[in-house]
Amino acid sequence: MEMKGNTLAIVLLVVGLVVGGGVGYFAAPTQTETETIYETETVEVVPLDGKTIQIGFISSTTTGLEQAQPRIQEINEPDINAYAAELGYDVDFEYLIDDATGQAAVHLEKVQGFKAMDVNIFIGGGWSSMASAALSYCNDNDMLMWSESSTSPLLAIPDDNLLRMCPTDLIQSPAIAAMLDSRGIEHIIIIQRGDAWADGIYNYLVPDYEARGGEVLERIRYAGEATEFANYLQTAEDILSEAVAEYGVDKCAIEVIAFSESVTMVTQAEDYPTVYAVPWFGSDGTAITVQHTDDAPEQSTHLGIFSTYAAPAESSKFKALWDRYEALVGMPYGYYSACEYDISWVLAETILESQSTDVLTLLPLQATTCYNSFGASGWNLLNADGDRAAANYQIWYYTPESEVAGLYDAVTEQVTWYIDWTW
Repeated sequence: MEMKGNTLAIVLLVVGLVVGGGVGYFAAPTQTETETIYETETVEVVPLDGKTIQIGFISSTTTGLEQAQPRIQEINEPDINAYAAELGYDVDFEYLIDDATGQAAVHLEKVQGFKAMDVNIFIGGGWSSMASAALSYCNDNDMLMWSESSTSPLLAIPDDNLLRMCPTDLIQSPAIAAMLDSRGIEHIIIIQRGDAWADGIYNYLVPDYEARGGEVLERIRYAGEATEFANYLQTAEDILSEAVAEYGVDKCAIEVIAFSESVTMVTQAEDYPTVYAVPWFGSDGTAITVQHTDDAPEQSTHLGIFSTYAAPAESSKFKALWDRYEALVGMPYGYYSACEYDISWVLAETILESQSTDVLTLLPLQATTCYNSFGASGWNLLNADGDRAAANYQIWYYTPESEVAGLYDAVTEQVTWYIDWTW
């Protein structure tokens, strides 16, 4: 009896479903199928279209500003704007040019001024002291500082907001030591600025030079703002006179680590016979300096001032820029100018491709773009610290014009001289 009751309930349930299903089907209203056609249109969003992209530029000195303006306004800016136009972008790149007047504190003020104008990308920190003074502010305020000429190893810091298109003095210092050694210079007096840049060269030069058998007779360190060098030169004269008497004039030299103040220095050196009798050597701060050829050509030629200067790759690109700049101002186009040009291109490419001027967006793109570019200065490869990975060094001197006297090969660590001279 229990089994039959269950079976009956199941049959009734099934019948109910079938009847209900039938009623639902036949009771449903008739629907006519219609086709809806949607038209789609692709809209390309270009956030920077119609905008002027402002990039800051801070010259280290007023003299440097006079030389930089033609490069920026007549070469760099027109070139990247022409590139943007060829790609079909409706944008204009504009450089805002300012002057640090040789002071790190003024440089920081200029950086802060750019920030107030919402200009967060700039080429500056040309002197390492200036880059150092502005670095914390740039890190804290999401600004990107690209330097074409800061070389202090003290600023070789990974993951900061300073990138440097030039090699550091970790590479230049061995080049200076090799230059001195290759001329048989065994005893030197170092006269240097008292700043991060010169200290960096000194700290790495001395052990390398001593490892080659050289001796540093004295370190003379002067304030960066010094304009009078009589006391420093007298100290050098007293020490050198004894050294020359013992070792010979051809074994002794002065290594000067300075900027344009070296012009005053060599002019005053005439009053110190031993100082003026030995050869002078330098670094990138004393190479291809217009003030030497303009204001002290006789003294600069007499002393030579053989100075290391990072060597650009031999290319038609660099040669074309040299010719353009020489036609504009009648001056040579140096390695750091080529680095400045390459920075402009890296910035233009990353800004256009990302369609952004946000520093946090642009920072991760810089190293990859550099890796994939061969610029006016050569392959723009950066190392883990965001600095130029490597370079050879030319050796420039005054004749009185600036000319190349030799080349230091960073791979072989050997110097090849193009001139034959005996001091």
